[in-house]
Amino acid sequence: MKNKKFFPRLFRFLPPIFVLAVFLFVGADSSAAATRAEFAAKLFAELEYKMAGTLKLPPDVPASHRFAKQIGSSAAYGLISEAEFFSPDEVIDRRGAVYLSLQMMGWRREASLYESLTSLPDLSGTGDTVFFLAAEMKPPAPSGLLLDGFLPLSEGGETSLIAWVRSCKRRVYWNRVFSYEGTDLIIYRQGMARPGEPNEPDFGNPVGSAKNEPLYVAAIAVHPGFVDTRIAFAEPVGMERIPPSDFSLVYEPIGMINGGFFSGGRPLGTMLLDGVHAGKPLPERSAVGWNNADGVFVFGRGDARVGLRTPSGYVEFTRFNSPPPQNEAALYTPDVALNSAGIGLDAIQIIVRNGSVAEIREASFGGYAIPEKSYMIVARGRSRTSLGYLRPGDVVEIRTDWATGSFAACTNLIQAGPMLIREDRFVTSSEAFKDDILKKRHPRTIMGTDGRRMIWAVIDGRSSIHSRGATIDETRWIARSLGLKTALNMDGGGSSQLMWRGVPINSPSDGKERPLPYVVMMMPRGAQMVRRNIFPNYGVADQGEPGIYNNANADADGMAAYMDTYSPRNN
Repeated sequence: MKNKKFFPRLFRFLPPIFVLAVFLFVGADSSAAATRAEFAAKLFAELEYKMAGTLKLPPDVPASHRFAKQIGSSAAYGLISEAEFFSPDEVIDRRGAVYLSLQMMGWRREASLYESLTSLPDLSGTGDTVFFLAAEMKPPAPSGLLLDGFLPLSEGGETSLIAWVRSCKRRVYWNRVFSYEGTDLIIYRQGMARPGEPNEPDFGNPVGSAKNEPLYVAAIAVHPGFVDTRIAFAEPVGMERIPPSDFSLVYEPIGMINGGFFSGGRPLGTMLLDGVHAGKPLPERSAVGWNNADGVFVFGRGDARVGLRTPSGYVEFTRFNSPPPQNEAALYTPDVALNSAGIGLDAIQIIVRNGSVAEIREASFGGYAIPEKSYMIVARGRSRTSLGYLRPGDVVEIRTDWATGSFAACTNLIQAGPMLIREDRFVTSSEAFKDDILKKRHPRTIMGTDGRRMIWAVIDGRSSIHSRGATIDETRWIARSLGLKTALNMDGGGSSQLMWRGVPINSPSDGKERPLPYVVMMMPRGAQMVRRNIFPNYGVADQGEPGIYNNANADADGMAAYMDTYSPRNN
């Protein structure tokens, strides 16, 4: 009985304002504040998600928990992590509530990306990156909740957050531009997660579509006068593949993106590597070429005939960095091939340096190492006979007959396809790509220009949470939304990856980095490409997706104003 009288007696000796504060804090906030599990269940219901067939529960959520189905379904869909503790019965604070709202809408990747970018020295600042992202989204999160993140979420705060999520269901997007040393990193994200829903292509422009599907686009815009765009093959030499992040460690570029199609360690299609041919031309496939010295970039058909004029006739190179058949000739470059292993023992090997013959050798078992800053001609049979007049010191001039004559001004070139836009008009030619590549949604990589800058972009795909991907027709619309007047589809699928200042900007669809034989890098103007030998020898650890993206016998699949004035929706 004494205990029952204690608190009323205590209150008689306290100032009335203190008593009121105790009731407001204990009665209004603590009793009304939701737990993390309760708030997650309300978001799950508001977003109209269906229960997953198989639950994946975080370590601290028992199957008997009242909200186990909602939490386990959210983890099964990839909205929240099944590997991390969820603290289901902990009272949720403001920051936790905003972050959980982002997660449940499918925006967890953007929150972590923002944190990575703002960890860069010149982009760092005070404040919470989760709150920054939520404030920049359109529509923005309620401003009153984006302060004092450790305060418990009140009943009124919960109501306003649910209302925000409801408005995001109708339409939501985020657009951000970061600039550094002649490059603009452009990020665009829209839409809500669609777990369990079929990924049916939209007919028209997916940017700003009323369907509000998840779409993620990232691009690096390059100002040619300040940045050199270079092609780099894997360390230590070509014919190997390494993850793109390792390229970044080897060369330390400003930006980096995957390029054209490949098979094993070789490029598929025409390639110019600092003026030397490194890939076999494919008929009637489009290409992009450029010259860092004068800022030229050219688009057109990339097929070509490459060879030498000799006193006895024309010798065409039918292979690049691989052994030629009988009576034919091949061209080898040191950045792509280590040596000429596998060539017929009847072959002759001609080393060319600085435009003249440096050495001539007979074929040998195991091949001959290709010296740096040189290239090698390997010829057999009739081609060998035609080149038999060459002696050390003779001038060698490779002749290229381009389908697009203006490629003659380019020192770097990648053939890919199909062409998406030319001179501000859609191009609808399939370039013999299969419908599986053209009409299904995949991750994509694009190269284009807005008339001033080279712009390299990726579209994430194969995720109903983060980004659905795009058909080729949708990719045309996205390219136009980026402000591109001319654009070319590059290699896509799990190969699509973009990095900026060492930070992975997109989410590869494999769930991890796909090892690549080469990448396109954005380097400071005039910077030397010096390999830092910091890795052991690599093998081909990941074959990618044979028959779809990387098989030599298959067809592979594959922003406009400045800073805060840019938005894909405005184009």
